Amino acid sequence: MLTRSQIKDIFREYGFRPLKRLGENYLIDGNIRNKILKEADVCADDAVLEIGPGLGALTGGLAESGARIIAVEKDRKAFGALSEMLAGRYSNLMLIHGDILKFDLPALMSGALRGGIKVVGNLPYYITSPIIEYLIENRRRIISALITVQREVANRLMALPGTKDYSSISCYVRYYTKPSYIHTIRRTAFYPEPEVDSSLIKLDILDRPSVEVRDEKMLFRIIRGAFNQRRKSIINSLSREEALSISKDELSKILKRAGIEPSVRPEVLSLEDFARICEAFVI
Repeated sequence: MLTRSQIKDIFREYGFRPLKRLGENYLIDGNIRNKILKEADVCADDAVLEIGPGLGALTGGLAESGARIIAVEKDRKAFGALSEMLAGRYSNLMLIHGDILKFDLPALMSGALRGGIKVVGNLPYYITSPIIEYLIENRRRIISALITVQREVANRLMALPGTKDYSSISCYVRYYTKPSYIHTIRRTAFYPEPEVDSSLIKLDILDRPSVEVRDEKMLFRIIRGAFNQRRKSIINSLSREEALSISKDELSKILKRAGIEPSVRPEVLSLEDFARICEAFVI
């Protein structure tokens, strides 16, 4: 586990600084490191994808489990430093320089797909949603994702109907995964210190979506349209041209068929409610 001063030494030795645009903050708290490794629950039979290993706060601990580890780092200089620090230490570790969003995950993890992949990562704020979408798109090859995200983002991912953080991504995540809050990580656990605290959360991939619909694209079209005007009534939100472009009379019939009051606000509707609306469209 590198200390603050050791990280500063690495910056000087390799001639780089953390890139703010990449949201680079390096973990320096050994207790948090140990908690993350414990929650990752990695064993020798596992295949693990580490997103953004940085300077290796978790990488060595993951590799010591004996699991097959593939760690993908976007920052070229951080990748170079980590490669030198871990050179020859772990035969089961592969470090890759690149953008995780540009990788073909099945090809990247070829030979490790039988039991599925465990994902571990400290996700930068600016790219959290795209990475979560990437993981969900590849959900058939993933068991779970143990991720550190900014606390505000975690609140949105975990939010329930009727709360201020409830949004379309809350529904999206709960449709495909079982999200769990694990631990709050104070900003002082990182160097450089970020402006906000973070949260450690886990997304367990569901064997099948949490609600059944016949048209997933329609479901998420409804959800996105509704939350674009979350404080308006559901009938006003969805009748807009940008949403479903449907007359209020027709939409009212559909909502009533789904058992939804047309005057209710989208922010109080559950994923199950949105699924009923979706099904009412295809009856």
